[in-house]
Amino acid sequence: MLHKGKNKIPAGTKLNLGIDIGSISLNIVLIDDDNKIIENRYDYCHGKPFHRLREVLSALLEEYSDYQIVTLSLTGSGGKLVSELTGGHYVNEIIAQSTSVSKL
Repeated sequence: MLHKGKNKIPAGTKLNLGIDIGSISLNIVLIDDDNKIIENRYDYCHGKPFHRLREVLSALLEEYSDYQIVTLSLTGSGGKLVSELTGGHYVNEIIAQSTSVSKL
């Protein structure tokens, strides 16, 4: 279920951020503790995945500045590096996909 935008959730809600960063695309999902999707984005990287990540994350963090992001999980070919730079949790893509499907 998609509850797009911060106007659909109470201020102060704790959020979880998932990022799939690859050479072709950047996929971001923001969910609450009930696993409701608050925001999801799909962007092309145009060969510069880390530049695009910076742009998208800056906009997302500004938009949700009244909320606390409590977890950061990353996957994709760039996920390991980003996890090392941010302190986020890296998850192998196959594990991430199978875990997600098991929760459906």
